[in-house]
Amino acid sequence: MLIYRFRITCEEHDGFLREIEIQPNQTFLDFHHMLLDSSELLHCERASFFMTDKKYKKDKEISLKAEKRQVRKYDEDMDQVITESVSLPLMKTEKLKNYIEDPHQKMIYEFFGRDIFSFHLELFKIFPSDEISSFPRCVKRVAELPKKAEQPAPVAEIPVAPRMVIPKVPLPKLENLVKFEDIVEDELELAAIESELGELMEEASEEPVFDGSEGDETVSDDFLFEGQAESAEDEKFEHMEDYEDIESLDKRLSGFDHDTDDY
Repeated sequence: MLIYRFRITCEEHDGFLREIEIQPNQTFLDFHHMLLDSSELLHCERASFFMTDKKYKKDKEISLKAEKRQVRKYDEDMDQVITESVSLPLMKTEKLKNYIEDPHQKMIYEFFGRDIFSFHLELFKIFPSDEISSFPRCVKRVAELPKKAEQPAPVAEIPVAPRMVIPKVPLPKLENLVKFEDIVEDELELAAIESELGELMEEASEEPVFDGSEGDETVSDDFLFEGQAESAEDEKFEHMEDYEDIESLDKRLSGFDHDTDDY
């Protein structure tokens, strides 16, 4: 059986290299899965192989999923270029041998997933092999594709309670306020207040007034000694000079010459 050996490089990363062997009867879908496994890429929703010329100019497209393309081509009957919608061939049904027209056939593989990569594929060797092995397989691997940093999981935000809006009550205008001169007096209420005040004044005038004249009793002086009479003519003295002679002073104070037992 024959074996195709393809060399795969990446347009975005020069150091990247893979060599993959595959059988001619295998499909482009088999090739697709081997490219993902050898490059450590996640499975994607969209991918395509493009047959190209020697300068990697795109021609036919083989798609991972059913899609339609607008294709411009020349119509000989109408003698003009027309555009028509065509369905793309699918990887799962198309075999490699039906598209290899050159021993150094070139292709482009485009990957659209979490990352987007474009690879150049070149058939550089065709050889027979009786080796019993599973194909396709990766026989050479150099460098790896850069991985994007994992984005942190979004943190759930705590819902913020809506602010309560208190409606503002407009203040009344000054001209709308009641003026003091506009207040109506209640004559009946005023008369009742005056009558009550008059009664209170009469009650206050009838209360007895104490002038201190009644019950005026002569208060005995507990500090008068025997033989010493109380007289209004007695004069208070503060200094010895208030008396004419010392003898008269001795006579007035003679009543104090008693024994201590008299006290």
